[in-house]
Amino acid sequence: MFCNKCGKPNPDDSIFCQHCGKKVVIQNNQNQKTQTIPSTQLNYHCPSCGTRISNLKARFCPKCLVLINWDSIKPLPPDPFSKTAGIIMDFYGSNGQIELYKDKLVIRREGFLAVLSHGFTKGDKTIYLNQITGIQFRQAGLIVGYIQFTLPGGIESKKGVINAAYDENTVTFERSQNEDAIRLKEKIEELVQKMRLNTGGGQAASNADEIRKFKQLLDDGIISRDDFERKKKELLGL
Repeated sequence: MFCNKCGKPNPDDSIFCQHCGKKVVIQNNQNQKTQTIPSTQLNYHCPSCGTRISNLKARFCPKCLVLINWDSIKPLPPDPFSKTAGIIMDFYGSNGQIELYKDKLVIRREGFLAVLSHGFTKGDKTIYLNQITGIQFRQAGLIVGYIQFTLPGGIESKKGVINAAYDENTVTFERSQNEDAIRLKEKIEELVQKMRLNTGGGQAASNADEIRKFKQLLDDGIISRDDFERKKKELLGL
């Protein structure tokens, strides 16, 4: 729920706002229509550099590293024409950011550590979800964790965190971000699996249509029974 004074997010069972201390009032009037915007869709921006802040527990801006004073930041409603429109989830790691869309993800390199590990010349990288063949994931502990995306023909780093930090398909993160990183990984896996199921279903339907066409050709005497059986096995992968 959100405080009706300062607009900051609070746990659903809150009695007082954790930010301004005002008592949180729950509206029960059914005749009053209010628009509820999920916290994931609200735009919080760093007052120093303007970077969008998705981690509501962050103490520092992921780009300019300035200390965040949450009491001075007001949430803004989503802008359908902004570059963040269409983002399902975004994640600010140590050496890069991941923006997740319904069919792709974009890895951006912004901030001091991103420049340190990838230089000034590294631009954004777009990875379509149907390209992802695997996800390497390591939770952060005494050393940073990372999420790495394996692509066809790609050679992912298997030599530890140090090399992974320089891989273009990898984003590292701190221990405080483990929970957010796990949620991101699970969401990506969910979207990839859903996309594969949809593609597989479409392919199966297409093969069934092809078999029907060849069966009609068989019934019309245009092809032989052997030709039909051979083509059917080919389409069914037998």
